[in-house]
Amino acid sequence: MKKLILSIAVVSSISFISCEKKEAVAVQDAQETAVATEGAAAYTVDNTVSTVTWRGYKIYEGETEEQGHYGTMPVKSGEIHTENGQITAGDFIIDPTMLVSHDLDGEPEDKAKLEGHLKSEDFLDVEKYPEATFNITNVAAIEGPFNTEISGNFKLREVEKNITFKANVKEDADKVTLDSEEFTINRQDFGITFKGGKGSVIKDNVTIKVNVVANK
Repeated sequence: MKKLILSIAVVSSISFISCEKKEAVAVQDAQETAVATEGAAAYTVDNTVSTVTWRGYKIYEGETEEQGHYGTMPVKSGEIHTENGQITAGDFIIDPTMLVSHDLDGEPEDKAKLEGHLKSEDFLDVEKYPEATFNITNVAAIEGPFNTEISGNFKLREVEKNITFKANVKEDADKVTLDSEEFTINRQDFGITFKGGKGSVIKDNVTIKVNVVANK
């Protein structure tokens, strides 16, 4: 497989994830999920445009430059509840069975092999775990480049942990958009322990970006 292309044009529904390395977000035990307040506005996730963008890293023996792969998974359903322009509750269902890699778009055979491996027992094990979920537990307004801090229970391969990330949330008359920061999770926290092969070592940290559009 070719080395990872380090810069790409943002096309279609692909969100660019930078190569800036970040520490993995802290994980806690699952928390009680937030409940929509009475009278809160309800929005349904638009699964035609809502995505989770991912990027994984690896390094080959004898080399110093990290490589890796990137792609997307669709957010196939969910709801967002708001009151006075602020999210009060929400949940998303992510579909790892529809994972797509994009760095190998020009190499269909290698692309198919990679996607098959990522869906296998070594990684997402989609036959056994066809869904991943995120249920909001707490939301706080913040200042700075992002206006909202969101905590929620993220369940992957039936391992559920509470994580926190920042996002920009915008509500208009008939739509809510949620565009998260690029944040990093440690795959070992969710039971993905595959180390690599053929002289490569798979890094534990995976960079994530969440882009959700929900309509009334």
